[in-house]
Amino acid sequence: MQAFTLLAGLALATALWSGVQAINSEARASYDAAAATLGEGQFDQLRRTDGAPMTQATFVNLRRAGWQVSPVIEGRINGQRLIGLDPVTAPGALTPIPLDGTADLSAFLIGHGQVFGTLSSLEMLGDDVMSERIAVTDIAPNTILSDIGTVQRILGRDGEIDRLIVAPEVPIGRQELADIAPQLSRIAAQTGSDVAQLTDSFHLNLTAFGFLSFAVGIFIVNGAIGLAFEQRRGVIRTLRALGVPLSSVMIVMAIELLCFAVIAGGVGVVFGYLIASV
Repeated sequence: MQAFTLLAGLALATALWSGVQAINSEARASYDAAAATLGEGQFDQLRRTDGAPMTQATFVNLRRAGWQVSPVIEGRINGQRLIGLDPVTAPGALTPIPLDGTADLSAFLIGHGQVFGTLSSLEMLGDDVMSERIAVTDIAPNTILSDIGTVQRILGRDGEIDRLIVAPEVPIGRQELADIAPQLSRIAAQTGSDVAQLTDSFHLNLTAFGFLSFAVGIFIVNGAIGLAFEQRRGVIRTLRALGVPLSSVMIVMAIELLCFAVIAGGVGVVFGYLIASV
């Protein structure tokens, strides 16, 4: 029972600690991938104040009035986040295809179009999506990117736009938003410091939870080891009376504890990986 308590306590403590560390590292990687997918948070956005979709006519009117905006439509299909954008007007490097002449822009825009995502995300789309599927690695999990027209057809929302991305450039003579589309409101871009503070707080809580779990497991292990040594006092006295040096007894016990720690720690790391993956 003491051996089981020792192994189980150390394995659970290691599993929770290593699992939390794996979750933290994967979460940070997912943040970076999600931020790189559409540059979310880097640009101001225009949305309807009532949360309803806007029409393409609103986008056209804003472009004619000097607003450097790009339309975005978003929906879900088979658990995947489907995002449609306009590669011509999107600011920066938000499009999944390069516009330097090396990509086949016609295949992206014409016919059934192309959809971009991770291999697992593309497999989840189902057979109803007829677009050409291109697997990429620099897109967030469960996220599919395509041309806005293609996404509108897939979602059955022809002519609808969910939001407009505002480029940082402000042309001379641009009209006021209230004069063109008073039903829209401008949402300021999130600063990197705000996002970092929010995520750091979240990860700090997870780390504290993992450390607390590890500390509880260590207390269990300490109690089991302490009881085992108390019960071994008679054996140690007998060994000492037979002439066994104290250093030899200490070395054997240290090797025994090291074997327990390696076995339990290895099992804990495996369990931690399983916890993190779930």
